Amino acid sequence: MAVATRTTMETFLATPDFDERRLELIDGEVFEKTMPTWEHGRYALRLGASLDAVGLASVEPRAIIPASPSFDASSPLPDVAFYRDNPPARGEWMTRPPHVAIEIMSRGQTRRDMRTKVELYLAFGVESIWIVDPRTESVEIYEGGSRRVLAGDEVIATASAPGFAMSVADLFGA
Repeated sequence: MAVATRTTMETFLATPDFDERRLELIDGEVFEKTMPTWEHGRYALRLGASLDAVGLASVEPRAIIPASPSFDASSPLPDVAFYRDNPPARGEWMTRPPHVAIEIMSRGQTRRDMRTKVELYLAFGVESIWIVDPRTESVEIYEGGSRRVLAGDEVIATASAPGFAMSVADLFGA
């Protein structure tokens, strides 16, 4: 949900309690991230723990993305971010792209919201973006200029996270 009109990164970062309020700056506009449901948190935990086994993963790290020809400065909170190696130092925000960024659709988010984030992450240089949709129990993977949709027993895997493999059914299982 939008909570303000367009603003700059400097003004956004000066907003009182912006981290505690879970605010995101997306293409120069401020949004409040929806509080996750139990299932949303479980999916983030499963993906994060499995990715952490093959590299370094974090849940909801803040990214600082400079303006580009396509987007104003942005500061999203991906549900999960993964680095094969060399993550941000303790206490730092992500100022360079992770190898994988994962967004889990929440109540109130639209396909258009997700498409904007995919385009933003691609412009930032993220190699692989995953959109997890609990409603359809599917995972969309955007990488290398293509999009693939996985469901059921299909396996989530990417060269961006060597050694990671999980079926969509296992992600959404009890």
